[in-house]
Amino acid sequence: MLLTLWRAITFEFWRLLLLTTSVLVAIISFAITIKPLADGKLSADQAIRFMFYAIPPMLAYALPFAAGFAATITYHRMAAENEVAAVYASGISHKKLLFPALASGIILASGMFVLNDQVIPRFLKEMERMVTQDFAKIFVNQLQSGQSAQIGNNEIHADFVERVPPKPGSHIIDQYLLGGVALVKAQPDGTVTIDGTAKRAWILLLPAWALGDEDRARIGNDQATTILMKFIDLTINRQGSPITVDPFTLPAFPIPRVFKDDPKFMTSTEMKSLREHPDQMNFVDIHRIELAKGIASMQAFRKVAAQAKDGSAIKFVSSHGGTITILAGGFSTAKGQWTLLPQPQTQKIEIEIVDASGRTDRLRASEASVRPQEAASDDPLMDTSSGKPTLTFTIDLIGVEVLGSFDGDRPTTEAASTQYTGLQLKHNPLDELLAMPSAELLAYAKPYITPGTDEYAEFLVQRHFMLDYKINSLQNEILSKLNERWAMALAALAMVLAGSVIALGLKDAQPLVVYQWSFFPALGTIVLISGGQQSIHNSGVFGIPIIYSGILILLVYTWFALHKVSKH
Repeated sequence: MLLTLWRAITFEFWRLLLLTTSVLVAIISFAITIKPLADGKLSADQAIRFMFYAIPPMLAYALPFAAGFAATITYHRMAAENEVAAVYASGISHKKLLFPALASGIILASGMFVLNDQVIPRFLKEMERMVTQDFAKIFVNQLQSGQSAQIGNNEIHADFVERVPPKPGSHIIDQYLLGGVALVKAQPDGTVTIDGTAKRAWILLLPAWALGDEDRARIGNDQATTILMKFIDLTINRQGSPITVDPFTLPAFPIPRVFKDDPKFMTSTEMKSLREHPDQMNFVDIHRIELAKGIASMQAFRKVAAQAKDGSAIKFVSSHGGTITILAGGFSTAKGQWTLLPQPQTQKIEIEIVDASGRTDRLRASEASVRPQEAASDDPLMDTSSGKPTLTFTIDLIGVEVLGSFDGDRPTTEAASTQYTGLQLKHNPLDELLAMPSAELLAYAKPYITPGTDEYAEFLVQRHFMLDYKINSLQNEILSKLNERWAMALAALAMVLAGSVIALGLKDAQPLVVYQWSFFPALGTIVLISGGQQSIHNSGVFGIPIIYSGILILLVYTWFALHKVSKH
């Protein structure tokens, strides 16, 4: 008899749970899809796929409340129809009557943890893959609906858009022809830097490995999917002066990975790996690179200063493969820049230039300065923040005498000044520093941020602090996400028990009124879990008691309700 009763209660609970969950998830998934669908960002078939991929993430919130509702209705119907009274009369206790709810709650909690930890991250990655593959379609849908579309810092408008099937055997994944194109590039503060128009433009969707060497090196990931835009007869209006370029190609733009930099979209195994290798996150790696560049610039400064004062040769390598060797008689920073002083004997600075072919020229200069150089590009639309970090210098020479080449092909000439850009030190310290993971780099930088040491550099203190802060913040975020998943799973169990017990005590009330007595405490539990997750993120382990306090309060509330039911 007891097994029959448990089977009947379990069947009724899971039937109502599936029905309630289906309705809730369908409504929520449709609600989050309707806006991008109405805005033209998704086509009808894309909207259906998007809703499908959104179901598991919605389950994480809908399932606990649906379970509480199903448990409430199941036990309230039994109580209202006096089935519970018959069960009591047969000698079955409250605890045995509630065993199906406990067993179902445990199964549900286990499923919730697997859902949050394994299923949802994988579905979100599928959503990312969908966004990656359909980015061009979403981009085109915006243009076709008459809206402007954004790619990087560039905003584009087109009078018409037409899909052109790629040629068989081509590496092109998809391509579109645009007509009557307007292009605007703005800085983050809203300042317009580029304003241009083109008769036509092409949008090409390509794998990164199919791009040119320069674009591949800048993107740094052959597995990425990229967008390439080619403008025909482009007229750029720059400060009132039109410049016509035909054709003009924007640098390949990697389609953004929506979920790459958030541990929320990782499994627990991936998050544990991330704890050991935090550089996987871009927001950490950016600060690692900045600290490495800062240390490298300081090492370069001290190396150039020491070589100049000792009269040793200072060697630079040009981007074309040549070398520049400088012999100076001292070093100064009096003018706010790295100034090389002339040799005492000649009152000149000696320079030897060897180009890539091996041809050698000798120069003398009365003054010379070396200054760090930011990466730059001749492409007016290209963001220079991407690509491999480099430490380059510009050398300015004043009062130059060109002594001619060693083979006698050139006569001695003079020039007021000359400049060499894009130079790197012969032994570049940045490469070695960039190879260090964050933990090793932070330890390496300790002497540079410790006042009183010979290597102390005040400007590196903030960079060291930011990298350390970002890593600690990431560790706290991982801890908060892992505990949030356990807490949400336990909350589902607590909601099932609360709904079942309260339903037994309020058999004469309406079902929805009964559910309110468990819904609002359950809602408070979810709020405390969310608040606890933020507290762990901000304060570390000190926030762990908060994230589980809501579950504890709900279980205590349920225990008092059960005590009251047992008493009467």
